[in-house]
Amino acid sequence: MRISDVEMFFNNNVDKKQLSEISFDKENNISLINSNNLCFDFDKINEEIKTSDTLYFKNGKIIFVEFKRGKIKDIDFRLKATESIISFYNYTFKNGFRENLCFPSDLFQIYIVYDRNNSSPTRTQAIVTSGRKLEKEYKHFFSKYQVIDNDKFKRIFRI
Repeated sequence: MRISDVEMFFNNNVDKKQLSEISFDKENNISLINSNNLCFDFDKINEEIKTSDTLYFKNGKIIFVEFKRGKIKDIDFRLKATESIISFYNYTFKNGFRENLCFPSDLFQIYIVYDRNNSSPTRTQAIVTSGRKLEKEYKHFFSKYQVIDNDKFKRIFRI
């Protein structure tokens, strides 16, 4: 897949919002990441299924990011991961990118970002344990499947 062409297409055709808005938790009226940086509103690609909140193009990779402040179930991890790839592929295919995807793929990464400030040590351990388990299960779909806190996300993505 021509990542640079896909990235250019996204830049020209997919809505962007501030990261503070993308990571906003409506139930608790708070953002996980306070930043005016713009990022793609990936939820707008397909509002009918559970996809990640945004995606980045970085170092030849497509990186899906899901922000979670509340309780995170394994099934939600799974749905966000698989349906993000499906939605991405369907969207790009519908818009003229006809290359086939093969798995295992080193093209995709996914980060599940949780709120470190809203997490007890027990809850943090449960989140990390789920992430490790799913990282093994999804190793053929993602070159990286990582559960990280919001502070680490800011360091990785230089926010």
